[in-house]
Amino acid sequence: MRLLLPALLVSAVSFAAQDGPADRRKHLSVPTATNGRPVHAAAMEIDRGTQYPSVIHLKGNVEIRTPVCVAAGPGTALACAGYVVVRADQADLHEDTGEVEASGNVRVTREK
Repeated sequence: MRLLLPALLVSAVSFAAQDGPADRRKHLSVPTATNGRPVHAAAMEIDRGTQYPSVIHLKGNVEIRTPVCVAAGPGTALACAGYVVVRADQADLHEDTGEVEASGNVRVTREK
């Protein structure tokens, strides 16, 4: 009986962690003209215009991952290493340029 209670607690905590807000977010991959790789966005609500390019409105637990790329020689060759990650309560992502306008508890980090 003593082992049963800890096992139930671990199961309940695991189940609650899987049902968090991050697991219910919508995800979107957005190619932009200014970067060789797409920008990845996730949020509870995503509102995208019908015409390209548009401004994508993201609300609730927003995360936008933009790859860091630089020219690696002549032509269009790019070398990409890591991401700049913007987390915010809400943000607008400009589809053509990759520009982000974030508001409400904004955090910007660099990840490899």
